[in-house]
Amino acid sequence: MPPLRDLITDPGLELTPSERKVVRALLDQYPRNGLGPMARLAEHAGVSDPTIVRLVKKLGFGGYAEFQEALLSDMDHRLRSPRTLLQPRAQQNKDDAWAHYLADSHRLLVDTQSLTQPEDVRILTDWLLDARHQVYCFGGRFSSLMATYLLNHLRLLRPGCFALEDNALLPDRLFDLQRQDVVLVFDYRRYQTQALRVATAAKNNNARVVLFTDIYASPLREMADLIISAPVESASPFDTMVPALAQVEALIACLTLRSPDLADRLEGIDALRNDFATHLLEDK
Repeated sequence: MPPLRDLITDPGLELTPSERKVVRALLDQYPRNGLGPMARLAEHAGVSDPTIVRLVKKLGFGGYAEFQEALLSDMDHRLRSPRTLLQPRAQQNKDDAWAHYLADSHRLLVDTQSLTQPEDVRILTDWLLDARHQVYCFGGRFSSLMATYLLNHLRLLRPGCFALEDNALLPDRLFDLQRQDVVLVFDYRRYQTQALRVATAAKNNNARVVLFTDIYASPLREMADLIISAPVESASPFDTMVPALAQVEALIACLTLRSPDLADRLEGIDALRNDFATHLLEDK
């Protein structure tokens, strides 16, 4: 049998929406979430115990205990892998910091690949390309970089995309939220109270909340309709945004490939920009 992590991330695995929630919960804090009682995993995923029983049987296990044995075996294999054993334990020489950080970032990107299910990417892409509903982006002190970066690309791909900026106009924007609008919230540790307010307002207006966060216990997890998780620990004393930014760029790539009128839209935008630039020169 292949490693358990490969089983639960198999693109060919047909899962119900509730079963996908369980897989997300497992991947968010792998393998910790699967090592406790079934009831705890069910609570974390927001599903019932029978959903977990159905999932483990679909994966080929006789029951939850057998599933946990495979999880422990998978964890033991990972802990004994050459990559892990060769990971430096001591502090790196200052002269090696640059190379060590880049190497560690590469490792994190590899680990990030298994944190998001293909079905979640498909759902998120569908939501963002549905121009019937508005899209709003909110980010925190550092994660606003990702929110703005994604927003600027979304505006090239479709109309109706807005920033939720942490200023006096934020309540005005939140009041305008409509049912099925998509609110993208970027919130990584240390979690910000304002992000919780934004997500709460979105849910109160029946908007869909997509949470970009770390693999830890974000207070927004319970209210998110979709979660995109990324590791943040790095070789530096500061958390890294490299995996999260890579996820944003991967999302942009997916949207670009599926955007039917992108060429015409970009051509029209460029024509307007050229027209503005010409008139600006004439005014001078």
